[in-house]
Amino acid sequence: MTYRYVVYDIQKSFNASFDDADFTFNQILYWVTLTANRMRLQQNLATNSDLFTSTFSSLSVSEDTKGRKYIDLPMQIMDLPNNAGVVYITYNEETCKCEGPVFAQRFFQGTTLGQVHHIYMDEYTKPSPSNPYFYRTGHKFDGLDVNRIYLLGVECVPVESIEISIKASLDPRYICDLDEQIPLPDEMIFDLTNQVLQLGRFIMMMPSERVNTGEDESEVDYRALYYQQRNANSASANNTPSQMQQE
Repeated sequence: MTYRYVVYDIQKSFNASFDDADFTFNQILYWVTLTANRMRLQQNLATNSDLFTSTFSSLSVSEDTKGRKYIDLPMQIMDLPNNAGVVYITYNEETCKCEGPVFAQRFFQGTTLGQVHHIYMDEYTKPSPSNPYFYRTGHKFDGLDVNRIYLLGVECVPVESIEISIKASLDPRYICDLDEQIPLPDEMIFDLTNQVLQLGRFIMMMPSERVNTGEDESEVDYRALYYQQRNANSASANNTPSQMQQE
């Protein structure tokens, strides 16, 4: 199923169910992408299969101003425990590229930025060309863009490219072709459509008193108005004789 078909189908269902439904195409597309992302993550956690695994056989290695080698992930990955969103990273120790003899292939072990100091203190875990490591970190001030991976142990080796396999996720900001297939199995499209419809129905059925329109919609206290009017009438009646006596 394509994005266009599913979004139009959901929008048609909204319009048939609610006369005042005004969900835009882009709004529903955003919901579809977020829901598909969550379903992919849930399916991966349940099955731990390679259904959503993508492999890039030749990814160029760059070097920053401090001489640290790194790669930029070609797409977003699932944020799984212990860097499980990265299935493997490998390079060939003889050619310093992704290709070469099988016996010379070296796999990078995953670590975290906080553990880097500790692995350098042990000669058996110290990163080296034959025992390389990687860690994932952000390169922007907000720390949310963590699509950069630094490589340890290959600082003195002219590594040009690596091979990487990742658990890919969807980025709702970069859906460029509406005629692309939604990256979900066909049997999960029904659940995707149903979950987005439930989200829209929840929004449409939200009680009006929970919606902030900026107007004063508080109920009128008629009892207070009654006593206020009665007191005003009593004061007016008390003032009338005195005014007549003065005249």
